[in-house]
Amino acid sequence: MAVKLQRPILVGGIGLSLLLWLLDSVQHSVTEFGGTTMLGIMAASLGVWLLKRPKCLPPQKATIIPSPTKEAAEKAIATLTTTIDQLALEVEGINKSEKIGNDISELRQKVTTLTQELEREELSIVITGNQGVGKTALTEILKSELISENSQKIEVTDITWESEWITKNEDAKVNPLSPYDLILFVTTGDLIDSEFQALSKLTTFGQRFILVWNKQDLYLPDQKPQIFQKIKDTLSTINSEENLLGISAQPSSIKVRKYQEDGNIQESIEQPLPEISGLTEKLNQVLEQEREKLVWATTTRKAEIVRLEAKNILNQIRRERAIPIIEQYQWIAAAAAFANPVPALDLLATAAINAQLIVDLSAIYEQKFSLEKGKEVGGTMAELMLKLGLVELSTKTLTTILKSNSVTFVAGGAIQAVSAAYLTRVAGMSLVEYFAVQTDSNSVNIEKLGKIIQGVFSKTQENNFLKSFVTQVMSHVLPQEKKLEVVSIPTE
Repeated sequence: MAVKLQRPILVGGIGLSLLLWLLDSVQHSVTEFGGTTMLGIMAASLGVWLLKRPKCLPPQKATIIPSPTKEAAEKAIATLTTTIDQLALEVEGINKSEKIGNDISELRQKVTTLTQELEREELSIVITGNQGVGKTALTEILKSELISENSQKIEVTDITWESEWITKNEDAKVNPLSPYDLILFVTTGDLIDSEFQALSKLTTFGQRFILVWNKQDLYLPDQKPQIFQKIKDTLSTINSEENLLGISAQPSSIKVRKYQEDGNIQESIEQPLPEISGLTEKLNQVLEQEREKLVWATTTRKAEIVRLEAKNILNQIRRERAIPIIEQYQWIAAAAAFANPVPALDLLATAAINAQLIVDLSAIYEQKFSLEKGKEVGGTMAELMLKLGLVELSTKTLTTILKSNSVTFVAGGAIQAVSAAYLTRVAGMSLVEYFAVQTDSNSVNIEKLGKIIQGVFSKTQENNFLKSFVTQVMSHVLPQEKKLEVVSIPTE
């Protein structure tokens, strides 16, 4: 973690010393001002800077997560059941494949299993951390000690931590650690930033963890209390300062000298015993006092995992229904632009087409926008595309492709037609992704929508896709005789 310098007097003293040196260096250039006057001005300026410079704000406390309850777990299971029912209803009127039917049956079976898990006695512990922190050694020790000391079944496993589990998707509450009841996050000293961010996210997600500082034997006795307190202070910013323990799972070998009666010295290498008594006591306490809460919290997370499985199947079905509609509107937009080409593409010219597209897509995703709402969202998307520079960039790219094709470039409205179709497709595919994750139909999250538009635009910028797309558009708007006509472009 970065160290914050909070000693203005010390900084001021160093600064004044530097200023005195600077004054001495340039005294020949400022003699007309007088040494004392110049020093006063410079010192005063430094004082103003020290007083007005931004102060480091103390870290804010993390959001306090409600304590896990059985009612919360039951509510999560009920929400999952509703999603599965919605999926079953969605596919009722279509020719569903055998796979979808099997998927729905498996999802319902998982609901039954989760309901039974609310009363389970078995607990699972996962040991994680970066490579080289001693996860394997700690896992082996805990497997023998915890299993022998607890009558209930305890499962212990280890997984190497991957930072992308947290950073890849800021909203993702589901990661490979979600199905485990308790996390032992192992480090070998003061927390680095990525480790702190990981613990912060786990706290936000409501996952129970214990931070284990391993390999303490590598530090001097007077260093340990300082490092321990520093880590504890860092954890206090996320309300987790009580979840810190220090151990030495596999202490380094030490050389032992034994003096014999005859004066000779006998040397040997000994392996000290592991020092994890504090951790085992803490684990036994947690497993005894928090067993039910751990089960409820894990069941809630597992219900969310299964709900996302059902949601993904539902979104895939809806996507398959949405793509033909998007294609229909992109051809309409292309034909309209080709018939009435304009010198500069104006997104608002296709507002009516895009507004109706938005209404139709919202109906598929049960957002059910009115035509007025569709026009509003269409205008918002047009502004986002203009501000992000997507209109200009796409027009330049498509023009280059069209110029390389003598057949299509002879058509006066080709650029406008292809651009209108392309931007309509980007808008439609962006809405498909947006509706898949958005639940509030009363408002539009402009920031999230903008990120999705940029992502969809980037995916469609692959040259092979664009070349194929141009060919498809022109096959829809060019008269049949033009498709077979070959016209050469005069060279400049």
